[in-house]
Amino acid sequence: MSTIDNDDLLDLKKEIIEAGLKLQQKGLIVRTWGNISCRVNKKYFLITPSGIRYEDLTPDKIVLVKISDLSYKGDIKPSSEYKVHAACYRARKDISFIVHTHQVYATVAGALGKKEIRTEYNDERFIVPCALYGYPGSDRLADNVGRIAGKYSLSNAFIMANHGAVCFGNNSYEAIAEAEKLEIACQTYLADVCNLSMGHGLEEGYSSHRQDDKIVFDFGDIPDRVRKIHEEIYAKRPDINYIVHNKSEAVLTISRRVNQMRPLLDDFAQLIGVKVRIPVNDHGRDGNNIYVKKNVNAVFVLNDGAYCLGATLDDAQAVSLVLDKGCMAHLAVLRYGEGHFLSTLDCIRMNRFYRNSYSKLADKKS
Repeated sequence: MSTIDNDDLLDLKKEIIEAGLKLQQKGLIVRTWGNISCRVNKKYFLITPSGIRYEDLTPDKIVLVKISDLSYKGDIKPSSEYKVHAACYRARKDISFIVHTHQVYATVAGALGKKEIRTEYNDERFIVPCALYGYPGSDRLADNVGRIAGKYSLSNAFIMANHGAVCFGNNSYEAIAEAEKLEIACQTYLADVCNLSMGHGLEEGYSSHRQDDKIVFDFGDIPDRVRKIHEEIYAKRPDINYIVHNKSEAVLTISRRVNQMRPLLDDFAQLIGVKVRIPVNDHGRDGNNIYVKKNVNAVFVLNDGAYCLGATLDDAQAVSLVLDKGCMAHLAVLRYGEGHFLSTLDCIRMNRFYRNSYSKLADKKS
């Protein structure tokens, strides 16, 4: 490590931070999700830390990791997916920069259980390899991604099944360009193969927050039925202070046509819960009910989208974005006729870990 020039190291750290902000601006990463790394030399790479927002990153928070044994120094932990990055650097000597994102359309396409996504970009054939699913941060996930990276030596964009994407380049500009290219290609694929042509995001309805034990609505003229929904949610969930009502196309569609959601995506299991029950208009039996459960942060209303819950506004908005992506994945699987749902045990583990560890780390370091 003595051969590493400190000025060069500082420049690489700054490039990583700048890349994170660019990915945020382009909507390819949000909050603390995803991770970014840069090869320093044959022995080391730099990577973003665990649980720190991109806008809060400084050079001293970027972690230097040894490729061979994953060792690092200091109290700041590298991203939980540092094993994936090391596996890619071992498999691909030609790459120097990696971005791992949870970008929407690529992640949704990765829930279909395909070995490859065959689509097009700028009227040219575009094949995206898909690594088999592995639990986040596990050796299995790293091995699966490393194996695919080595097998497809000419591809610089990969999908991690039910998780996200990994994109390579010689520098940050090339890696980010690959991520953008991948997102457009996967959006085309979902429209062609799954008849899924819809935007992603938050279409806000009736949102509120709790202030001094009173419910404060963001907008006036609140229907009585909506007030009762908010009152019931706050009464049953004293741990939350914000409700964001999402009426996006995907969430509305799910609220009309589905009676239960199981996670297809890792971040859905982490932020929202293991199983979400949705009221159905079954001869009037439960169409007017809502289901408010501990550790389930989305409350669906028949034909009216979902209320997304959080201790902070940032948490509730994050749930809203993940829910929208999860609903898109659910619709894609239904329309395609095939998909890969995550195991209940894995979902329970992920949800518990996020609640007890990761979210607290993000709040502490923000």
